[in-house]
Amino acid sequence: MVDIAVVGAGTMGAGIVESAALAGLSAVMVDIREDALERGRQTIGRDLERRVKRGRLSEEERGEVLGRITATTSLEDCAGAPLVIEAVVEDMEIKRRVFADLEDVVGDEAVLATNTSSLSVAGIAAAAERPERVVGLHFFNPVPAMRLVEVVTGPSTDLAVVGRAEEVVERIGKTPIRVSDTPGFIVNRVARPFYLEAFRLVEAGGEPEQIDAAIRGAGFRMGPLQLADLIGHDVNLAVSESLFERYYYQPRFRPSHLQRSMVEAGLLGRKSGRGFYDYGTEGEGQEAGTESSEDVALRVISCIVNEAFLTLSEGVATAEDIDEAMKLGANYPRGPFEWTEEIGAGRILATLDSLRTAHGDAYIAAPSLRERAAGAEL
Repeated sequence: MVDIAVVGAGTMGAGIVESAALAGLSAVMVDIREDALERGRQTIGRDLERRVKRGRLSEEERGEVLGRITATTSLEDCAGAPLVIEAVVEDMEIKRRVFADLEDVVGDEAVLATNTSSLSVAGIAAAAERPERVVGLHFFNPVPAMRLVEVVTGPSTDLAVVGRAEEVVERIGKTPIRVSDTPGFIVNRVARPFYLEAFRLVEAGGEPEQIDAAIRGAGFRMGPLQLADLIGHDVNLAVSESLFERYYYQPRFRPSHLQRSMVEAGLLGRKSGRGFYDYGTEGEGQEAGTESSEDVALRVISCIVNEAFLTLSEGVATAEDIDEAMKLGANYPRGPFEWTEEIGAGRILATLDSLRTAHGDAYIAAPSLRERAAGAEL
């Protein structure tokens, strides 16, 4: 009997299958295209080879991992799986069709999960005859290396189903964090200011090297402009535009005109050879910069903290889980609420109020942050 089935052999689907097999689970990888399955097999094979070369896996173990993976074009091979994860393209109608087809194949007790990073779990589940068994399992890329999985509960999701999904996530060696079905969940939402504030600073005349150096100086592994170059500006912009639309055009989520222009010009970052930095040069522009700027770091962190307080006040997740999610899913040196304790709610609030005076309602402080600052003053 198979332990887990994954529909979609792209980067995410192959990563989930590999992670499951590395954890000792038998996994089926399904895709309608044989060439996609072959690319998925190659992706898994390359990563396992790297593990062997680094001494993290023996040749015998590599063979055992591959032996736990079955690749197939037949959806019927999902029939015996207690958990099926959909990891196809981010298109609502395609995902709905997959779930409708799966219900004709899987057993009555099977849990159906979607790996969507930006779409409504409720919208996807609406195509199922039993939406109560549909849950979101948002893995992060690269899946084998990233520990976080956002477990997304839709309005119809049975809590027993959520518990079963979390058990499998833990068996795979990941950390499940439960969140409600809101746009961006935790990480993609709370991380938006990390990028958007950096873009706004460049639009106002700031130098990318100085901005990135300031953020690295605050403990981040990479500056936001470096990271946007790495992710790809087309991908990053698409996430920003999706959140802007799904949050009914809230000013704080307004995408960057500069980034839109860069995408239109083909300056996508590393994959095109040039973004904020030129990757055709030996140094790749990564380490240039000046002294860290406390003001730049405080501005970016204050906006991240503000979004975290708004996320908390909407009941998306607990403060502890938001902190954990941002450290595991975005590699932040601290969680937003840990920063609040370290920097002080009053100082963060003063930063936001100053930015609102200068730049408008994109910087309206969360009422709960204002309350925290007032309580700290007593």
